[in-house]
Amino acid sequence: MGDMTKFNSAIEYYIFNVLLMCLLISEIFIFFYTRSKQNRTEKIDTRDLGTKWLLYLNLVFCLIISFLCVSQKAPFYIRELTLPAYFAKIGMLIIAVGICIRIKAVLTLKKAFTLNVQISKEQQLITNGMYKLVRHPAYTGSILSLLGVSIALKNIPAILIVAICSFVCYQIRINVEEAVLQKYFKGYSLYREKTYKLFPYIY
Repeated sequence: MGDMTKFNSAIEYYIFNVLLMCLLISEIFIFFYTRSKQNRTEKIDTRDLGTKWLLYLNLVFCLIISFLCVSQKAPFYIRELTLPAYFAKIGMLIIAVGICIRIKAVLTLKKAFTLNVQISKEQQLITNGMYKLVRHPAYTGSILSLLGVSIALKNIPAILIVAICSFVCYQIRINVEEAVLQKYFKGYSLYREKTYKLFPYIY
């Protein structure tokens, strides 16, 4: 868990650890939630190309690097490149928002959401709720949560590494996923034109 010396108060330290636990629990929930559905659906395409494991690796790596950069094992010039103290609160808010967005996105898709890139016979293109504006809000939530952890710890190198790694990994995943969706849903090209990939009005 987080080092208490990195926070302004015991309350901040406690909230950060609760949010970190919520992040991990939410990912475990999503894993079992999607696993139970995958076994009950007949798949017509499972072109994942290992991207599921790439995202798992990114999750673990980003959490490790966030804590490693603020630990005593990190070189002094990395450990001391920090943001002002109030960024701890901003980071924790971002974690909470990210978790909520990801869970909401998963529950909106229901049966259509899977950790593997796959298409089932009964699957339909979902364009309501968050998906009316953003095509991959579950990934948006995950990126925000991971960035929130590094921001809460206020370490600049960690924030940059997490941002770059998350963007690259999720971009690879999205490329694979959208190629499959483009193949099986005729209206997907038009849907892409009307929506943003990850962040509304930005990207």
